Amino acid sequence: MKSNLHRIISSMIILFLLSAFSSFAQEVKMSLLSPDSLLNAAKTIIDSASCHVLITVGEDGKPYAREMSPFPVEKDWVVWLGTSTISRKVMQIQKNPDVVVYYYDPRTLSYVSLAGKASIVNDSDLKAKYWVDAYRVYYPDRDKDYTLIKVIPESIEVISYSYQIYWNSNTDPQIFRFGKERSK
Repeated sequence: MKSNLHRIISSMIILFLLSAFSSFAQEVKMSLLSPDSLLNAAKTIIDSASCHVLITVGEDGKPYAREMSPFPVEKDWVVWLGTSTISRKVMQIQKNPDVVVYYYDPRTLSYVSLAGKASIVNDSDLKAKYWVDAYRVYYPDRDKDYTLIKVIPESIEVISYSYQIYWNSNTDPQIFRFGKERSK
């Protein structure tokens, strides 16, 4: 667990340093990608990411992050995650559904930050669909010990040095916003 946290922190420091000290990024003329191109790049980054973090909001209004293993992103960009029915994140989501699922690929210095609304799902058929046999060690009784988190995305932010999707102090990152009907 410590090595994962160390890897996440090291990767975030590398990204920060590259953005802060990279003069070429500030000189690059920002060319906006089409929505389809941005989503394709996001999907590629997500599929190759070795770091996956779910960020929730606590009762104190502060963000809480933890590494997780989301299932592959659905065609409609919905993200599913499995967890303990009594976990802190479940309680946080029940009180505030605003979450971020963060994917980072250190090999390409790329990240996708998927912001959306989360809900807790206890449907038996869906729990069977989003289940890995190795989970049995943590959740001996799938019906009682295991639940799903469903994240319906509202926006996706993409930064990638490999795909030349940059930001600098004068521009915003490239963001795709899903329609308002998605958040219902």
